[in-house]
This record gives sequence, structure tokens and C-alpha cells, in this order.
Amino acid sequence: MAPKNTGPQSAFFVIADISGYTKFMSETEITHAKGILEQLFGALVPAIRSPLTISGLQGDAVFAFAFESDVMTKQFIIDFAEQIYCAFARSKEKMQINTSCGCGACANVDGLELKIVVHHGECVVQETGGRQELAGTDVITAFRLLKNTVKERTGMDAYMLISCDALGKMDMKDLFSEDEFYTEDIEHIGEIEYVVRDLKQAWERRRGSEQVFVKPDEELLMEEWAIPVTVSPAAAFTACTRPDMRAKWLGADAVDLLGANKGKIEPGTMYHCHHGDDIFPFEIIDWRPGEYVTGRYNLPMGLTMYETNELVSVGDGTMVKVRFATPKGGTLMGRLMTGMVKKKLKSIIVPDKENRINRLKEICANWLAEDASLAPDRPKDVGELIGAQG
Repeated sequence: MAPKNTGPQSAFFVIADISGYTKFMSETEITHAKGILEQLFGALVPAIRSPLTISGLQGDAVFAFAFESDVMTKQFIIDFAEQIYCAFARSKEKMQINTSCGCGACANVDGLELKIVVHHGECVVQETGGRQELAGTDVITAFRLLKNTVKERTGMDAYMLISCDALGKMDMKDLFSEDEFYTEDIEHIGEIEYVVRDLKQAWERRRGSEQVFVKPDEELLMEEWAIPVTVSPAAAFTACTRPDMRAKWLGADAVDLLGANKGKIEPGTMYHCHHGDDIFPFEIIDWRPGEYVTGRYNLPMGLTMYETNELVSVGDGTMVKVRFATPKGGTLMGRLMTGMVKKKLKSIIVPDKENRINRLKEICANWLAEDASLAPDRPKDVGELIGAQG
């Protein structure tokens, strides 16, 4: 992403650091160790999407940043940290399951872990050797926070550390309890207060949770909608899920958010879409930022209908795929009335289909015109990034 100006700018700094890297490299077969680390970085790098931009690889860490004005929802960084850890953990688990090699590198891959540091502050963008690099005291602080006492205090070796400077900008302090706050005294910088969240718990929740995803080959209420938009999958996800944007897209008078976890949207959160005197409740069931979101409509007579909005990167934009499953379940009367309910739902949704499609396209186009950072990033190549570090 090109800098918006040459002066100081406010930004979030995100560092994903592989713990145990030095020991792993020094005590195992170099050829296999190199291949394992490239696979792990190969899982991390594609998971870092707009509005975050990769500044580069810093040895055993990936350093990324997002200008404050480009962060579209206050929970984005927290969602991102959980996603990137899950990508890392999934890649590591696959290697352990699929290898029969008994070498030291393959045997000790479980000793590698990931910690993620998030900080916020000011920086300047410098041109160095044809590359853009960030500089400033807050950038230094972010890297210094990698050397902390979290493991000694909590026993965690896979965690998200968010400085209170970053947490305040997200307006998410209420999400954390008092016992999750700590301080580090950093030489020449002073005390930095932060919160810690166990990322292994996020992985266990994701791995253990049932995926709820309306597939194209399921029995659908109507044909899949395929809506091409000009923004990145992360931005398209925001356009589909942020209450004010969802209201515009659906043509609703308003969309209220109920049941959010101290402001954080997650499974169990309910959207109430107001259309005149009618309210249509939509409960989030599966929340995968930048990938898809699935929600459930609770209909009369115990019937339920699922809707999935899937985001697929295509060329210079994103294809938003909207699928409504056929209503199912319910009471005996509900099952008998399924045909009538389907007909009623289609009479509400189908006449507004083209309007919804055009509104979503317009929202994304106008948004992109205001902020070019919402455009899809060029896919990152791990080898290219490693080479760029010289």
C-alpha cells in the first residue's frame, strides 16, 4: 500500500513471531527445518490480507501494518490474530499427521509456536533500497514487546498480546477482564500496559466447532447470487456484516446488533433488520472474517433457514456468493407448511434481488473511490518476501 502522505501517520503494527525458531534451526537437520519453516510461513503470509500490508519478514517473524483510517471494524485486529494463528496451527497439525519422517526437524515441529503482538502509534514510511519500511519509536516498541514475561506469568506460549494503546483505538477494552492486563517496563521507553489472550483456545474453538456453510449443491431456496465487487474479500466481508452497511445493502431502515460479546460480533450475535414495522432476526452461526459468514433466520412454526455469504477473491475484486438454504425442521405443522413458507420468502426476496445486488456493488464502488487501500492485494509469495530481505 502506498503511503497517504510523507509525514507521521497513525497505524496498527502487527508482528507474528514463531517461537522456538532459533533452537529449532540450530538443533535439527537444516534441509528439513528450512522446508518446515517455509511451509509455516506459507500458511501465515496468505492469511494477512487488506487492510493489513506486509512490511516484510524479520527473521522468524512477519511484520505487517494497517493505517488507522483503513481499519474498517473495531474487532478486525482481534479477528485477524485468531485467524492467522489458526492458519499456523492447522498447517503445523497437517505436517505432523502427514509425515512419517523420523528426523529431528520433523519430530520437533510441535516445539514451534506462534505469538502475535499488536501495537498502535505513529510511524513514518521510508524508502530503503526500493522498499517501503516503517520507522518510529512505536515501531520499535512493537518489536520490543516480543521480549516479554508473558510465558513466565501465564504459562502461555501461543498468545495474542495487544498493547492498551492499540486496544484503546479499537474501543475493545471491555472485552477483557482485569486479570488479563499486564505491564512491561521497556528500557528507554517506559511501562507499556497490555492484555493477553490465549490463542490455543481460539484454535480449539475453531477446530472443535461445526462448520455451518450453505453449499452450492444443497437444496437452495433460489439460485445462488454471484455479485462481483471491486474491493478485497476483507472489505466485502465488512460491507456484508457491519450493521450500518448491511442496512444499506438490504434496504433496511436500520439494523440493530444484539448479543454481541462486549461489542465483538461472533456466533450468537443477532442482527435485527427493521423494514417498516417488521423485524427480521438473523443470528450469526459461523463467523469467518474475509471468508464467509453464515446466519440463521428463525421462522414461524419452528422452521429455520440458513444464509451464507461467501467471499471469493477473483481477479481485481471479490465475488460475493449469496446462498439461501431451503427452510427445514420445525413442528409437524411447519413441515406441512414448508411449501407455503418457501413461496412467501421468495415473494419477499426475489423482487428485491437486483436492487440488493446493485446496492452492494454501489456501496463497494463508492467505498473504494474514497479509499484505494480497500482494493485487493497482489498475492504475496514467501520466496519473494524472503528474497526482499536481502
